[in-house]
Amino acid sequence: MITPRQNDILNLIIEMFTQTHEPVGSKTLQDAIDSSSATIRNDMAKLEKLGFLEKAHTSSGRLPSRAGFQYFVQNSLRLDSIDEQDIYQVIKAFDYEAFRLEDMLTTASQLLADVTGYTAVILDVEPKHQRLTHFDIVQLSNHDALAVMMLDDSKAVTVQFAIPKNFLAKDLVTLKHLVDDRFLGKVILDIHYKLRTEIPQVIQKYFTITDNILDLFDHIFQPLFEETVTISGKVNALSYANLSTYQFLDNKAKVALEMRSSLSEDDTTSIQIANSEEPALAELTVIKHQFVIPYRGMALLSLIGPVEMDYRRVVSLINVVSRVLALKLADYYRYLSGNHYEVN
Repeated sequence: MITPRQNDILNLIIEMFTQTHEPVGSKTLQDAIDSSSATIRNDMAKLEKLGFLEKAHTSSGRLPSRAGFQYFVQNSLRLDSIDEQDIYQVIKAFDYEAFRLEDMLTTASQLLADVTGYTAVILDVEPKHQRLTHFDIVQLSNHDALAVMMLDDSKAVTVQFAIPKNFLAKDLVTLKHLVDDRFLGKVILDIHYKLRTEIPQVIQKYFTITDNILDLFDHIFQPLFEETVTISGKVNALSYANLSTYQFLDNKAKVALEMRSSLSEDDTTSIQIANSEEPALAELTVIKHQFVIPYRGMALLSLIGPVEMDYRRVVSLINVVSRVLALKLADYYRYLSGNHYEVN
């Protein structure tokens, strides 16, 4: 669609604009482009006609348009790039002993939000892909107990619950046997289905009094169906977007659903520039990057920001953060497998 020289001009204008946020003129490009100022102006005019550049109102320079950023991302941006200057900063941020998965996800998202000034969202492995590999009940008193569950032999989930008043002494043991028999080794999607179809029928065989038993099952297993969503830099949205974006970020379930939408499992990185169907993100860029959580599956790191972001720097940061986070998580899960339960 455009010549190699025009492509170089577009790339340079985007690089300069994202650094200075000032219009770029032909004379500024002469040191990097081996052509006369007139030739560069002519190419800039063609790029403007194609919709890749826009005229600045206050000078003779040009600004990259939304279409220009889209063309740059599709044709010139290396999605696997890494800037060495980012590596030390990220490793330093993770230089601590972690005892909770949430702490590491928060470190990663907060680092991205602080360095970029945008909003970072990290989603743990999608719940439906996880498998219940351990279940136990620890009675805390005559009135309450703790359900201890393990997903994928690596992620611990604990839920405290009140023991129903009509429970007999043996009923907690019966509850554990029922879960072991019906749920253990099953993926979360199957467990959700069994709770709605199978369990209401079978509990009558296990319990003399069935009042509130279904509510208890829902209370214990509901956390397994919920996304683990970490959001940092929500307030930053007020500087690059409007109040509707800030309010959208308050709804974690909605955010998780939107981040997972239109993303193929085969795509490592996806960059959506002002083409989200979600109104709160329709004028923004959303970068989604899948990365491995060792022993468990694929997690998702997303960054929300303005169209005119420095894509090269941002992509480098996302790559470095996701790789260092994966290494940190590998150490964490090796520790966890030797200690059984996550420290709360």
